[in-house]
Amino acid sequence: MTSTRIEAANLIRPAMPKKWAYIDDERSLNVISRPTLIISQRNIAPSTIAPLALLTVTFAVIILSEHTDPTASENALDDLLITALKAIGTLPGLTWTNATKIVHLDRYMGYEITTIATLQLEN
Repeated sequence: MTSTRIEAANLIRPAMPKKWAYIDDERSLNVISRPTLIISQRNIAPSTIAPLALLTVTFAVIILSEHTDPTASENALDDLLITALKAIGTLPGLTWTNATKIVHLDRYMGYEITTIATLQLEN
């Protein structure tokens, strides 16, 4: 079976701007030189809809600004968040429920977007 995290990354990545950096696992990033997107799987549960082979998978789609100056970071995040939400909105089987502001390693501001995907178990 392909990893549900990798399946989500393969779905999300092509919808996002090509100039962003992509990390498909959660890790600390000491230096960020361009807008960055991290995909981290949070939990898996049986889907509430049939068939039984469907899973509901919750992900954190984290977007980070490369700026360390708070004003520049806030200004960049306005556009980065809208771009990410629009991209997620175009993807079938994927929805977002909220976006929470975060600070990565006390330097890089961003948003953690809670995203839910319905995926099917392979036979």
